[in-house]
Amino acid sequence: MTESKWLSVLVNQQTVFEYDRSTSIEAAQSTYLDTMDVAMRRGLKIHGELIINPDKMQRARFVALNLIKALQQDNEAVISVACAYLVSRCPALREVQANDEGTSVEITLVEKP
Repeated sequence: MTESKWLSVLVNQQTVFEYDRSTSIEAAQSTYLDTMDVAMRRGLKIHGELIINPDKMQRARFVALNLIKALQQDNEAVISVACAYLVSRCPALREVQANDEGTSVEITLVEKP
């Protein structure tokens, strides 16, 4: 089985975006991703719940929520940074699945088996 070069983003089971995992990250962008990690380690809110010292997957879920919002707003800069963060911090991640049919957006992160 060949490894997918894409990170797929699905909303309500429909593919809405694909990011080429082989996209190179510039030094400035890499530094920014490190800064994001430092800021998120201090705590973040997901669905109104404050999470102090979130783990890698909680940070990834937070970034994925921001990715979905950026896709809705057609914010290419945030889309690019969020995807770069997800593929660099979670190399096994293959899909971000979002379901926004309820009162909040539910995120599922699917890694390769």
